[in-house]
Amino acid sequence: MAKVFPFFCFLMMLCLFTQAQDSTISTRQLQAVEVNANPPSVRQQADKLVITVSGNRLFRTAVNGFDVLKKVPGLEIGGDGALLLYGRITPAVFIDGKPVLMSPEALQNYLAGLSSDMIASIALINNPSSQYDAAYKAIIDIRLKQDITLGWRGNISSSLQRNAHTYSDNQLQLTYKTSKITYMTRLGYTKGTTIYRYSALQHLASTDILTTSTRVPTTNNNFSYQLGADYNFKKDQHIELQFSAYLINRDAYAYNTLHATDATAQHLVFNTKTENRYDPTQRNYLVNLNYAGQWGKTQLQLLGSFAQANTRQQEDIQTSDIISKMLEDYWKTALQQDIRIRTIQADLSRETSYGTFRTGSRFAFTSTRNAIHYDTLNKEHIFVPDSGRSNNFHYDEYISAAYLSYERKLGKFDLSGGLRVEHTHSVANSITQQQVTRRNYLTWLPGINAAYTISENQQIGLSFARRITRPNFTQLNPFRFYNSPLNYVVGNPYLLPSKTNTLALTYTIRSFTFTLNAGRETDAMLRYPEYDTVTNVLEYLGKNMPHKDFATITASIPFTVTKWWRMQHNISSDYRKEQIPYHGVTYAVGVTDFSIRGSQVFTLPKQFTFDVYYSYRSRSGISLYIAKPLWNVDIGLQRSWLKGKLNTRINYYDMFNSTTFTIVFRQKQIINNQLSHWYGQQRVVLSLNYSFGKSTYKAKQLNKNEEENRAGL
Repeated sequence: MAKVFPFFCFLMMLCLFTQAQDSTISTRQLQAVEVNANPPSVRQQADKLVITVSGNRLFRTAVNGFDVLKKVPGLEIGGDGALLLYGRITPAVFIDGKPVLMSPEALQNYLAGLSSDMIASIALINNPSSQYDAAYKAIIDIRLKQDITLGWRGNISSSLQRNAHTYSDNQLQLTYKTSKITYMTRLGYTKGTTIYRYSALQHLASTDILTTSTRVPTTNNNFSYQLGADYNFKKDQHIELQFSAYLINRDAYAYNTLHATDATAQHLVFNTKTENRYDPTQRNYLVNLNYAGQWGKTQLQLLGSFAQANTRQQEDIQTSDIISKMLEDYWKTALQQDIRIRTIQADLSRETSYGTFRTGSRFAFTSTRNAIHYDTLNKEHIFVPDSGRSNNFHYDEYISAAYLSYERKLGKFDLSGGLRVEHTHSVANSITQQQVTRRNYLTWLPGINAAYTISENQQIGLSFARRITRPNFTQLNPFRFYNSPLNYVVGNPYLLPSKTNTLALTYTIRSFTFTLNAGRETDAMLRYPEYDTVTNVLEYLGKNMPHKDFATITASIPFTVTKWWRMQHNISSDYRKEQIPYHGVTYAVGVTDFSIRGSQVFTLPKQFTFDVYYSYRSRSGISLYIAKPLWNVDIGLQRSWLKGKLNTRINYYDMFNSTTFTIVFRQKQIINNQLSHWYGQQRVVLSLNYSFGKSTYKAKQLNKNEEENRAGL
């Protein structure tokens, strides 16, 4: 089934696409539908790909932001909620044109609680210009619906999901709008249990066979809120203030077993269990102050942000022999992590008869304070400090940036170019190990973009950009984070930033979009394993590779079969080849894979909408690892009630429980192991979304975005 179903979907999609291209009658029907219906669901607009969400039948069964994003061309969402574009890029998330400074967990909570009914459109910028921060290799800009009525409005959404556990997510949003001031409040509450499983199979140097199994149910009791006000104090000038918080309270229990037999798998060598009870808490706070003004053809925007994330976690880790029940190890840990991010940014643009000039600057200061303390039970049954594992790590990073860009339209050509320069100063201080690493470097980042309008429905674009990727705090932190007693991850404070040169070619015809990205990343960062043949400890370390070549081609193909049957397919193929020096040999294995993600949407009688979503990714990997094929099928049913005010949805995710991420190490003479991650994707979700409120009359919307205009909002 795992092989037949994706292949069947792929053949069906090709057949339908061929019919749409070769059949004159079908083509005429398709064109008629697109001319008379809403704007195309996917279209190219200057340097970005815009996906219309509001009013689009393809998204009617989408429960939240994640359901919407998984239909974006080239974008994958991991079982842990991580976003990955073209199989290698973690895109930055913007909301209404502004970057979101949230921790990964806070961002995932925001997207999970963001109802699809609140989203107007999504813009994908796969090769950002010099106007954007150099760390952004790609940008996903989520544009929310803007209410143009005065008075108050409200929206309440609630979802309940069930697999082996129950989990609920509840959101309330209230907006009060006057002629000059808009007030906004958003409250969120999640409660319930999620599940994660990790397993590994490893042939040890002694020829013994080791099986690792970890099960982690986590109970959540999380609360979030957001308060904001937008004041239009003069014509074409406004100031906006937002404050948000995400408060995480969790109770987790990790149960791990290590089961080892001899090479014949007949005789037991050892069998241990490790129980880890921990209660992670996190407090995320974000303050944004934004000013925007326009004087004739001159625009100025000022943005200041302050973000703070405080994490506390205590662990109680006990390892014992399953047969004898003898206690082998007993640890207690205490983790304290504080991260602060301060940014200030100014952007100025001026339209002239010779084109549009833009200039701006940005300063960001990030500081992290991380301390972890281990206590180990000794032979006298007394807990004593474990200096071998305890550590104290501080990291400070200062980034100063400035850019200048120019845009001009010449006939059917849209041309733009710019240069960004960034200065980075960082200090990584491992206090316990008494090692300080300082970095001080200047980076020049050019970018150009050219687009040509062939006809009203056709456009071709070519762009080049150089971006920089700085190692994040987790990659630099020299702490040990254990997956099991014999497996841990540790950071490398000596990591260098990587630089990526990317060339992107985009062609659109009506709703069909084709994109090619190719380039090289130098000093690319990699996690690699080191295996101790004596202790059987497997540790994952970080280092820089010489370079990595990549290329990706993506096709987005939406079309209408009949009035009641629409579909969209995103097909992509990735190529990557890393130069990885490892154990005296440089491995350079070229890996090519392909993926297909499709959605079949049926408009049924009684105003029901039924959606079948499926995805398949072929065998993939890098020079050191092989990633096994991955596939899944989701279904959803949606209906609107009360003149569209109430939306109900029921979704069945991962129907065949097939979403298990498995990788195998290529060089079995060094390490012969296989790892699998399972995130409990199979679940049934029931969701409700209700809009309410009382408005007086419509007011003129000064800054209504183009996506909303084209969607007829």
